[in-house]
Amino acid sequence: MYVMRKTLAFAGSFFLLGTMIVFFGVHTVAGERGMLARPQLERKIMLAEEQLGLLEKHQTFLIHRISLLHKGGVDADILAETARAEFGLYAPNDVIVSIDLSDLKF
Repeated sequence: MYVMRKTLAFAGSFFLLGTMIVFFGVHTVAGERGMLARPQLERKIMLAEEQLGLLEKHQTFLIHRISLLHKGGVDADILAETARAEFGLYAPNDVIVSIDLSDLKF
């Protein structure tokens, strides 16, 4: 009886250890962040870094525009541009070039 219990305990431990090794091995290879998913994760990282670069350029553009408004007074060019855009105040000799900023890549 003692030998039988010892054998079952050894077999159970061996089975549990084997199951754990298989479980973690499968997840290392085919899991959500496993070796097979690595190329897809690298593509996502590359796209996120590209988007970050565009957002940083846009932030720099906006910081420059805001700094023109805060330098001890309003810059005359910014004031004129804003007034024309908001209120439609154009002189008869003005040439209007319309740029759609929503499609612009910063």
